[in-house]
Amino acid sequence: MSAIKILDVEKISLVRDDISPEDVADVGAEISDAFQHIGFAYIKNHGIPQDVIDNAFKSSLSFFKLEDEVKSMYPKGGDYQGWVCEGREIFDQDEDGKIADHEVRETYDLLNISSGGKFPDKDCPTLRPALVKLGELSVKLSLRILQCISVSLNQDPEYLLNQHQGVLDQGIGDIATNGSTLRSIHYPPISEDEARPGIVRCGEHSDYGTFTLLFQDDMGGLEAKSVDGSWVLADPVPGTILMNVGDLLENITAGRFQATRHRVRIPEEELRRKCARQSIAFFVHPDDEVLCEPLSGPDSRYPPVTAKQHLYNRLSATYGAAMMEQK
Repeated sequence: MSAIKILDVEKISLVRDDISPEDVADVGAEISDAFQHIGFAYIKNHGIPQDVIDNAFKSSLSFFKLEDEVKSMYPKGGDYQGWVCEGREIFDQDEDGKIADHEVRETYDLLNISSGGKFPDKDCPTLRPALVKLGELSVKLSLRILQCISVSLNQDPEYLLNQHQGVLDQGIGDIATNGSTLRSIHYPPISEDEARPGIVRCGEHSDYGTFTLLFQDDMGGLEAKSVDGSWVLADPVPGTILMNVGDLLENITAGRFQATRHRVRIPEEELRRKCARQSIAFFVHPDDEVLCEPLSGPDSRYPPVTAKQHLYNRLSATYGAAMMEQK
């Protein structure tokens, strides 16, 4: 049984319009308790229909099955939206140095779901409507969660909302002012050469922003690092979305909410079945110019940093400084 708590967020579900201050406070207290425990939580009764999630996975897979020369026509570039091929990202190895020979993963990243956002409409016309729908609902859910977290930090419900106005570029303009990203991830089947016990598909890391919503398939493999240093399974729980703390929420809470480090291992079942794995992550970030610093006052562990600068620092480490300069 996983040590990660399952939180019922029915009180702020997307199917409800009658959300009271008491509802927000109650859910905020539950989230706060979970985030202080391990930095991860499963949320159920969230209101995002399963068919919307399934369609996003199906349409994403249609894109990932295209030939590389076709996908390479839609690369992630200066607009930070598009296809990221295998091996382009660099994450840390685990404590035993075990990692796949290259990052066995490809993604399609979305920073802008408005009509001006870049999509492979010609070669995969189903991708835009599927990911836009999931993105719209994920934004709506995230804004409700931000209210709950604000109250749990003894702030006005609008406190974090005011810092997250440009999430997925909701019609603000052509230039993105917020680093929030919807990322569809495809892990191809592991080859015979790489199919050895203990390898890691995505190395140990924390997420960069405020928090992350993760939609998983049924394969599993995600692990979270607990406060005692042990690894805790974060396998899929039907009907739930996995939520975790990012760096900047740890910053403003001065470590009260820890940005839990996590990794993706390859389960023995997957090695036997030699099948692919998918997930979709929604990384929620403050607006670029928001200065993130502890609410409790200056703290040498968490120096002030803008959301944009922190994202640049982390992306430089992930992609390499030279590649960032090219962007």
